[in-house]
Amino acid sequence: MPVISIYLKKNDYERIKARSIAENVPVSKLVRVSIEKYILTEEQKAAREEVLKILIKEQPLGGWEKYTN
Repeated sequence: MPVISIYLKKNDYERIKARSIAENVPVSKLVRVSIEKYILTEEQKAAREEVLKILIKEQPLGGWEKYTN
């Protein structure tokens, strides 16, 4: 696994460190999991936007008008 350096505000680091101690989990794992969740969230957001774009522009079922009248 590649190694990176990150800079955190002292307060943020202290909060992460406290959680690390409380959950008996390394700080590196907390950071890694947070980044993975962020990436997944961004991928899901992009997928939702793509679906909405298809539904709005292409209207494969004829649009919402026929269901709202």
